[in-house]
Amino acid sequence: MRCCDMDEAQWPGLEAAALLDDKAIEATQLFNDKKHEEAAALALKILDAVPNQRAALRVLFEIRDAEKRRRAADALGARLAGLEGPAALRAQANERFAYYLIGLGRHAEAAPYAAAAVKAMPRAAAAHHIMGMVLTETGALQAGERHYRRALELLAREDGMILANLAWNLKMQGRLTEARKIYDRALALRPDNSRGVGGLAQLLFTQGARGEADAVLDDALARWPQDRLLRMLKVMADLAQGRVEAALERLGPPEAQLPPEILARGRAHMLAGQPQEAITAIATARGVQRERTGQSFRPEELSARLESYQAYFTAERIQPLPRARPGAFMPVFLLGFPRSGTGLLEQLLAQTPGFAPGDEVAPVAKLTTAIPGLAGGAAYPQALDEALIGDGAELPERLREMYEAPRRAMGLARPEVGFITDRAVSNVWHLGLIKLLYPEAPIIHVLRHPYDLLLANIAQDRRLEGDAQAGLPGLARYYDFHARMLRHYRGQLTLRYLPLRYEELVARPEEAVGRVREFIGLDAAIPEGLAGNALPVAAPWPGHFAGRVAVHGGAAWRFRAYEAALPHLFKEVEPILAPWLAELGYDGEQGA
Repeated sequence: MRCCDMDEAQWPGLEAAALLDDKAIEATQLFNDKKHEEAAALALKILDAVPNQRAALRVLFEIRDAEKRRRAADALGARLAGLEGPAALRAQANERFAYYLIGLGRHAEAAPYAAAAVKAMPRAAAAHHIMGMVLTETGALQAGERHYRRALELLAREDGMILANLAWNLKMQGRLTEARKIYDRALALRPDNSRGVGGLAQLLFTQGARGEADAVLDDALARWPQDRLLRMLKVMADLAQGRVEAALERLGPPEAQLPPEILARGRAHMLAGQPQEAITAIATARGVQRERTGQSFRPEELSARLESYQAYFTAERIQPLPRARPGAFMPVFLLGFPRSGTGLLEQLLAQTPGFAPGDEVAPVAKLTTAIPGLAGGAAYPQALDEALIGDGAELPERLREMYEAPRRAMGLARPEVGFITDRAVSNVWHLGLIKLLYPEAPIIHVLRHPYDLLLANIAQDRRLEGDAQAGLPGLARYYDFHARMLRHYRGQLTLRYLPLRYEELVARPEEAVGRVREFIGLDAAIPEGLAGNALPVAAPWPGHFAGRVAVHGGAAWRFRAYEAALPHLFKEVEPILAPWLAELGYDGEQGA
């Protein structure tokens, strides 16, 4: 009752809350004097009487944040951000809470608070800077760039931190030359910005300047030997270049490591061909994450989405809806579960004439949030029915334009480019909408043995929908959702669909890429040296191009060694995946 279940209607007005300002000033002074226990006790007494006393909330929030009592800090920060009052105070509270959430990697949760700060103080550079951070890390790169540039404009001077964040945004957009110039300016102003130095190293790695990137990281670690992020970047560089022992040595003793570092240890053992050590490290990391953050697979939203989309996207309902006319280019949708090999296929296609790599920029999924506003407010997907009425027939055209605009802005849609790849994982949910926007778009489905997919994902420090990465059972159920959604679409829609096995792609890359080009309607001939995966590719480059290596089959059928060393590893997920193993032909002698 003192916290989240409190009735806000019972809170006193601002004038009544101000009666305890003197006590709140006393609590603030105690906090400033680092007498945190006394400050917290006084703040709690104040908030028992006046739950919306701004200064007391701020003091207690800062203390709970420092104590890493996350649930308490979440509740206090949200309450503080929601208080009415002068615009400057509202902006300050929302900025602070958004920054707190950003620090925890919860960028999507930070978005409404960052937006509230901008609305409260539209001429505050700090608010635009935080909004830029949120948008950049949630994939809205061009919108993030606009807010960074607006922040610099409002400051009317160069700022090293904002410039470094802008450079990272441009790096994420693949505008590497421009990003490098801005990093140089940013670090000249703020050479002490270790995060900026780390970003520069990643940029250099993406450009293929691995030696220079290594040197930058070595120098940075000499300056900041205790910086864990820089150390992790060096570990990732070691792993990307096959320096497994160096990575393990750099990580130090397992008992002193955080979950991302333990996962990196697991990946190092994977590369070294040590199944038992790899699984032990990964299980430890996931266990710590579950204990500290409560992460576990949450299938409810995915299940509701599956049910809703299967009910709406049927042949009978989709057939009458209008389609968009051909656009400026043809997307090629590279469909695949995370870690299935769509990135490798995108890298190889980008080395052939007529292709540009679109990666996961501005996915079709983003359009679904705009559709209700364009279609009278109805929820998606039912809002698509508005396309049957009057001017609603223009809806597919408008959505297609919204899809193409960011790709033009990034310089992907060039005269020599006829095809832009789109490998957003979320596309599996939106093939019905894709059919309306690009009825003839090729859909290349990269298949990989489900057990290998589970191993590849469980070792990655990447958050998946519903926190599916929290354990093998969650990953198996997440795979099941994807497979069921795709099977539904293939049964209801006529798709230009080509399945391509990862195992074949890495074994015979030239043949596989030639088959894809032929399926799309192009000459199957490919450039010499394509399998080396080092042929020139025009900018912009997606971030995953930093890891371009010669095609090899080292990760194909990896699960066999794990099954042999740990016979019970996949027993818990076998009932979920067995039907798909059979349907995909992975359960017979050839597949096994």
